[in-house]
Amino acid sequence: MFNKNYLKGKFVPKNPKKCLNYNGKIKNAKDIVFRSSYEKIFCNFLDLDENVIEWGSEIVEIPYYSKTDNRKHKYITDFVFVSKNSNNIIEKWLVEIKPKTQVPILNEKKQIVYPDLPKMKRLTQKRIDRWKLHCDILTKNHEKWESAKAWCKSNNYKFKVITEDELAL
Repeated sequence: MFNKNYLKGKFVPKNPKKCLNYNGKIKNAKDIVFRSSYEKIFCNFLDLDENVIEWGSEIVEIPYYSKTDNRKHKYITDFVFVSKNSNNIIEKWLVEIKPKTQVPILNEKKQIVYPDLPKMKRLTQKRIDRWKLHCDILTKNHEKWESAKAWCKSNNYKFKVITEDELAL
């Protein structure tokens, strides 16, 4: 669930002219660093898909407030891109790539449904701490994504969280 050994590396696009990190449209843009195999797959998609007009990685910052630590933070989205849809209409997107274990499930009131504490004969503090960490990650992701949705609505973007299911792994 919280694997520290995710695939990491630097992505160099084959089409740098459409990549905001490389084409000079964004001042001080950083190199593209993928932090998982999922992000690497998505980088390849954005780079090679002919309907993607331009794209960038980790260049949009959105402020949000976290109830986990009662502080303001900056959420840096994984990807931003502009593309033509099947009707040839231009769309602007912000995308976050996450394993589905880190995507909160919401009830009908749009509240997070937290997983139950594991039921075991011997429930150790380590297992309790891991469960709390998982709940905190779900909360933090929900807070970030709600802020991203509001930002997208104000800026005429669409927002999507993509998991391994959508990447057809």
